[in-house]
Amino acid sequence: MKRQPVALLALAAALALGGLWGCGADAPARTTPSIVFIIGDDHGYLDFGFMGSEWVQTPNLDQLAGQGTVFPNAYVTASICGPSLRSLVTGLHPYQWTLRKLHLQSGGVSRSGESEIQDFVTLPRLLSEVGYASYQAGKFFGGSYDLAGFSEGMNGPGDELGFGGAGKQLGRAIPLAPVHDFLDRHGDAPFFLWFAPMLPHHPFDAGPEYSAPYQGRGLSGPALKYYANITRFDALVGELVAALEERGLREQTLIVYLADNGWDQGPGDSPPGAVTGGWERDGEKGKYSMHELGFRTPIVLNWPGQVPAGVVNEGLVSAVDLFPTVLDYAGAPPRPERPGSSLRAAVEGRAPWQREALVGGMIHVRGSELRSLPPEGRKFLEPEPAYFVRDRDWHYIHYEAWGAEQLFDLRKDPDENHDLAPHRPELTARYRARIEQWKQEMQRSYMSALTAPPAFTAPAAQSPPSQ
Repeated sequence: MKRQPVALLALAAALALGGLWGCGADAPARTTPSIVFIIGDDHGYLDFGFMGSEWVQTPNLDQLAGQGTVFPNAYVTASICGPSLRSLVTGLHPYQWTLRKLHLQSGGVSRSGESEIQDFVTLPRLLSEVGYASYQAGKFFGGSYDLAGFSEGMNGPGDELGFGGAGKQLGRAIPLAPVHDFLDRHGDAPFFLWFAPMLPHHPFDAGPEYSAPYQGRGLSGPALKYYANITRFDALVGELVAALEERGLREQTLIVYLADNGWDQGPGDSPPGAVTGGWERDGEKGKYSMHELGFRTPIVLNWPGQVPAGVVNEGLVSAVDLFPTVLDYAGAPPRPERPGSSLRAAVEGRAPWQREALVGGMIHVRGSELRSLPPEGRKFLEPEPAYFVRDRDWHYIHYEAWGAEQLFDLRKDPDENHDLAPHRPELTARYRARIEQWKQEMQRSYMSALTAPPAFTAPAAQSPPSQ
């Protein structure tokens, strides 16, 4: 069953005319906004009303998109949450994160996974220098909130990688009361809110109020449960926006939405091994993979009266672009050693967004698509690096350690079913060279921030991260 998006409906213009949320008593607008990151968890890029889904109901996210600017061709830095979330908070690609760790280790600094973040320059730290209070709510791979520079948060000392902390239960066992309390304490000054409920991530246990719209529509069991969890997440987004409205904060708040990684679930699909070892799994091209369904996410920016409404920008965008974008809106000094570029000028129509290609990569990938692994082995990751190049028309994947590659013509094959790598050697050679060039660029970008950089050693395989 095909799942490529129909074009982003004319929904943007239509939604820009109306509202789902009431209008609170607006405080005077500030030139420096408060900033809210809304981060979906395991949310496929096709699975939104505003991305053309005929199945999934996301009225609140559709409203944000229709009244804001959407970048539908955006990519996170990893198709698993740990390295993807670290990129959001540091502005670094996972490749550069590893460089930083190697540099620290060369100086005798070695930390456990949940405490590594304290040695990095982070977004909340930089925002605090220009007067922002910050709050970590929801899923966060960085141990205690203070290690990453948040002034407040849900995950305290001893929360392993944030996965076992209180943030995991936000929107499930824990209501949004802690977020409301933070807004009450800090709404009169700029704040940064990291809002990352572990949704629609498994367990897919949404109540009947969320599953009812999907009953009797011929969906597979896994699809129905996953879509219901998406609508559950969307309802939390609506509650958060309503909380901003009620406090008169909406007009002075920049909301940024994206997912931490994707998910491969069509309306009729029942992925092999959909429940493996007690946890749900998606199809072969989603989480942990190198495919579009693993890496791609829409990015939405919404700030009433400041970010143009009903705009769709088709440019290629990376999640690392959000780091300089937020600093730009917050009036904080730029960090030129970071690889991303601010989206603000493009959003405001002051300059075109020009990027011919995106390159990315990760160490741990699911290799069962190209290797002969039994279905029960699908949950295991191959501790070997892989990279991709995405330009306007093509998606190239290079599984470096075992010498495999794939090439897909996204104009004709958006579902990535037909590998053209054997037939287009001139393109695969060009893309392999682009990946090597990108690695050198990432090294130079990172090393420029160090006064005495160590000799570079290629990142070695590490034990697989938590999901």
